[in-house]
Amino acid sequence: MPSRHIETRNIVFHKGTGSARSFGMMKTEFPTNGELPIPKEREHRRGFVIQDHHDNRSEHVEAENSSGKEKKQSLFRRPAVIISVAALAIAGIGYGAFAMFPSFTHESTDDAFINVHFVSVAPKIAGRVAVVHADDNQLVKKGDVLVEVDPRDFQVALAQAKANLAKDKAAEIQANANEKRAQDLFAKKVISTLDRDASVATSQSSKATVEADEAAVEQAELNLGYTKITAPVDGYVTKEAVATGDYLQVGQALMSLVPPRVWVIANFKETQLRNMQPGQPANISVDAYPSVNLRGRLDSIQAGSGAAFSLLPPENATGNYVKVVQRVPVKIMLDDQQNLQRVLGPGMSVVPTVSVGGEVGAAWKLASIAIILAAGVIIAAALWIRRLKEG
Repeated sequence: MPSRHIETRNIVFHKGTGSARSFGMMKTEFPTNGELPIPKEREHRRGFVIQDHHDNRSEHVEAENSSGKEKKQSLFRRPAVIISVAALAIAGIGYGAFAMFPSFTHESTDDAFINVHFVSVAPKIAGRVAVVHADDNQLVKKGDVLVEVDPRDFQVALAQAKANLAKDKAAEIQANANEKRAQDLFAKKVISTLDRDASVATSQSSKATVEADEAAVEQAELNLGYTKITAPVDGYVTKEAVATGDYLQVGQALMSLVPPRVWVIANFKETQLRNMQPGQPANISVDAYPSVNLRGRLDSIQAGSGAAFSLLPPENATGNYVKVVQRVPVKIMLDDQQNLQRVLGPGMSVVPTVSVGGEVGAAWKLASIAIILAAGVIIAAALWIRRLKEG
């Protein structure tokens, strides 16, 4: 196999300087098969360059990873950011304590409604309706005429009663004169005792008849006055059930009046009553008027739960028993309802909030908890900042 003489030069490259040194020529014989051999020095240099490229690439990747970590952790390694977060946490603690303060000093429930005593309007006489002056939801004043009954029958009855009274009065006058005459004759011993007693009895009977006639006249006048059915109180007309031409019976319900003087019945849980007392102030929010807040005071607490006065009270002594927190009706009177200029009717939903006191104790308790939590946040922030500085 033919061989070739190859002259090679030993050259050493210095990394980072770009310079090279030559250490002379060396003649080397290599067997070839028609191809030029690759010197060992060249192979070494090639490997060195590839290794250097890999090292540079790994260093670049590590630099990128370290910079990414630095970017991710840089926000939590800044003292200013930590101080800001701690300040926000302290502000949140203060706001939470302020928001929780009313729950320690107030009791509230959404199981509350407007209540009022209905006034039912009914006739005292029987007769046919002549005119209806009132309409549904109309505000009427005390004494306003609501319904008129045909008065003609009652006018006739009054006239007849007056006529009977006049007749019986004339008879009474005659009986009184006969009694006086009989007394004089008896004194002169002209008539007997029996005749005198008969005259006295007739006079007394005439007097009683006149009194009865006077009562009949008064009753007839009242019945004539009852033909005009008036409002007994101020209020709004509701559930009107009468029309012109109806024939009314005594005691028939014609309509109901809802007085403007209303109050609140709030069904508080029995566990909410421990600090409630009559006279405590209350704020009432009406669902129908969210922008209106009414003021009131706690009037009284019912002596017993609502379930005890229901149609079918529970029988806890029978069967299995499961304890359920009971609700007790509490009456709250409104203070400023005259200036409300709104319609408040029975059954409307409200949310009362009663101030039960204890502000000083609640303030100390919440302040202590808030101070402890704030101190914990400050200590944690200081330790974190110190750790960052040491690291």
